[in-house]
Amino acid sequence: MSNRTLHRMLLGLIGLTVLALLWNRYGMDAVLEINAHSPYELRHIDDRRESTGRSVAAVRRENGRLVLDCTIKAGYEWPYCELAIDLKKPPAGVDLTRYETVRLWVRSEGPEPQQQVRFFIRNFNPAFSKVGDDLSMKVQEIIYNPDPAGAPIEVKLSQFTVASWWTSERTVPVRFAGTEFDNVPLLELSTGGNVVPGRHRISVERIEFRGKIIPAAMFRLLIIGAWVLSVMGYLAIDRWATRRRLIRSERHQSSLKRINESLRLQTHTFAKLARQDLLTGLLNRKGLGDELVRVARDGDAQLFPLSLVFIDIDHFKKINDEHGHSVGDQVIRDLATVIRTHIQRDDLIARWGGEEFLLICRLTRSHEAALIAERLRHVIATREWPSGIRVTSSFGVAESVMGEDLSESIKRADEAMYRAKQKGRDRVEVQLAGPPAVLTAP
Repeated sequence: MSNRTLHRMLLGLIGLTVLALLWNRYGMDAVLEINAHSPYELRHIDDRRESTGRSVAAVRRENGRLVLDCTIKAGYEWPYCELAIDLKKPPAGVDLTRYETVRLWVRSEGPEPQQQVRFFIRNFNPAFSKVGDDLSMKVQEIIYNPDPAGAPIEVKLSQFTVASWWTSERTVPVRFAGTEFDNVPLLELSTGGNVVPGRHRISVERIEFRGKIIPAAMFRLLIIGAWVLSVMGYLAIDRWATRRRLIRSERHQSSLKRINESLRLQTHTFAKLARQDLLTGLLNRKGLGDELVRVARDGDAQLFPLSLVFIDIDHFKKINDEHGHSVGDQVIRDLATVIRTHIQRDDLIARWGGEEFLLICRLTRSHEAALIAERLRHVIATREWPSGIRVTSSFGVAESVMGEDLSESIKRADEAMYRAKQKGRDRVEVQLAGPPAVLTAP
């Protein structure tokens, strides 16, 4: 997948994310509206159900409103009238947890100079509520003074509290002490707590619960999940595409090698002596230069990105001094075998001199070459060596950019390797690219 395609996909995903968040913020509304045209059953409740109550209530639908007419009479200690709206028949109820606020378009008339209305949301919980007993349902209330002109008031459901008078009359487990809105069969509007005798009227234009189809917190989690899935999908596609390119490249290289092999049979023996290191069988500097020139004839696309890895055996002089040159030569031969075994078929490896080796990784970025170097470092440090000695190596990695003199790239890899030595050996260091120049073989 090209960088241009990736950038377009990324911009598109960012745009969709912004639009989705804006939609969730300013749209995606969930609304439950209750008005005179709603099919819910209406009931009146007054204090006559108390032994000393004498107040009389009546409800009706009038001019597009729900109207409670009430005559408050002295008798019960706290006289009241209520307008009850049955949303469902218990034990069933309406789940209001998706809603965040409730708006009330309510007017109240009465002999008091300041009218007061109580709005109850009753929730049915089988743990303590009983079918047929409205009083057993939890009462969650707000008490407010409605606007005389009927302007709406908006209240968050989080502002509701469990009525203290309801709590004091029954014992409820502590885990159910808070508000509950998951199973609401009944809404009620009631006269105020300090109502005076006389004629009262409460008229309701509408009640409106508002929230989001998907709550904001959950929606953000869905957005994050979509991003994670998108990244995973991109990585899977990119891995598949990379694997296909590698397979095609290997097949192409295999065909070229078979053709070249048939042409070089007669001169192979003499050329091998001139281009190979006698001790290890690896390329020497001349052989490495010839290989680079040969590959470069096919164009820069066969080389770049190109990474170089300098490898130097740690404390090699000490190995020679303590165990002899024959053991030292065996360590060099074995190290060459280890490197050959653990690199790509198309990578070029040469003995640069003494205990130093140079690995050239075609079509490889520096971070990929660093992983190769780290794998080699681990294999070298953990394998068994002649005479039971422990052998480690320091690695320097540099990437040669197209147009850079290769000798400069080799110099940077060498500098990285010496930095690894200075930092304690048995490690990999990476040197960043320098300014571009002209590509030449070493």
